[in-house]
Amino acid sequence: MIPQEDRDETSGAQRKAPRMGATRTPLHLVFQACVGVIIGIGITSLFSGAGHAQLALAGVIVVIAAWIVEQGFRLPAPNTTSGARIRLVLRLVSLVGFTIAVSPLLQLIEA
Repeated sequence: MIPQEDRDETSGAQRKAPRMGATRTPLHLVFQACVGVIIGIGITSLFSGAGHAQLALAGVIVVIAAWIVEQGFRLPAPNTTSGARIRLVLRLVSLVGFTIAVSPLLQLIEA
């Protein structure tokens, strides 16, 4: 069904093209999650020589640092370009840290 504001009741009227990014699934969030998990798994495999506990602790510290930056500093408004980019980077860093923290713990559970 066409939303009310997009309807044109005149006969022969062309249908308005959907706006960019007007999908039901926020695909940019799915993409960010995939990129963050891939980077986190890559970093975890690079530091596979380190102990599992140290790697998990490093991941927790990364997540806490990203949270402190987000909550402790005055960031630009989220609807500005710079504010959106900063928040994107903080979300990616948090997800990478979370992946770094969880991956060694899963390996400890499997062992």
